[in-house]
Amino acid sequence: MFLTWVISSENTFSLGRTQDSEKSYAKACLPSPSNGRFRPKAAVPVPTAATKNNDMIDNAGDTHLQIHYDTMWNRAFSAVAWGDIDCDAHLAAGHDVRRGLTLIARPGPALKARFEFVLDRLALSEPQQYRYPATDMHVTILPLFTAIENPVSELARLNDYIGSVHAALDGIDAFDIEFSGITMSRGAVLAQGFPCGPALETLRERLRAQLRDAGLHASLDQRYRLITAHSTLFRFIAPLSNPRHFAAQLESLRHGQLGCMHVNEVELVVNDWYMSSSSLDRIERISLRPPVSNVGP
Repeated sequence: MFLTWVISSENTFSLGRTQDSEKSYAKACLPSPSNGRFRPKAAVPVPTAATKNNDMIDNAGDTHLQIHYDTMWNRAFSAVAWGDIDCDAHLAAGHDVRRGLTLIARPGPALKARFEFVLDRLALSEPQQYRYPATDMHVTILPLFTAIENPVSELARLNDYIGSVHAALDGIDAFDIEFSGITMSRGAVLAQGFPCGPALETLRERLRAQLRDAGLHASLDQRYRLITAHSTLFRFIAPLSNPRHFAAQLESLRHGQLGCMHVNEVELVVNDWYMSSSSLDRIERISLRPPVSNVGP
């Protein structure tokens, strides 16, 4: 069996804002001149030195991730517009026997609805491609080991993986991931996620440290070192029927607010490569600690 952490979201943005965010952010959303993303405009209260420092961290992280997402887009867009794509043979075959151990987050209903809107637009051009069902939508927090065939030796240490995850989660507060716009590779279309604050990266580093200490790091970050908070929505399984029309649809969805995932619960699961609900085995669901409010009485 494999281990996956799933984070569910109950409070999601409706057209870009949560109910809680209405209390602390102005209703107007202004476009960023640097990248076209829409960010909430700060409310009137004067920030303290601590909040200024957190804002600097958030902005730096957003900028770094946006550069990464932009690089992905720039590398893939021209190729996809000409029909030069990577078709997923395993997905096209209809059954994936690979299994892995992963920590993931799941969007709530409102955010799923926004993702479905994106998928509906893409399917207008390419209905034969694979769109993620709402039940399979997720954000990967960290693959504890990548999905492979016959992971007998890895699964034999499942209890050690569980212990490492519990140790890493101890004291981790709930956090938010804001979704804005899409990016792509030659194999898939992704919703761009931007963590609010350092909690996600802190959790990832604590997981990596716990796995190393337990001797479970042999396949950690095997494909690449995960730094994004994206959600894969759409995969290619057949040649594009109209590449240029599809490219135009992609461009129309490139920017714009999608919503926010409030990460207050994680789930440990065994999964295939695509996090298919039909083959997923949930090991455990764990609640994150409610964040401590900095607002005085």
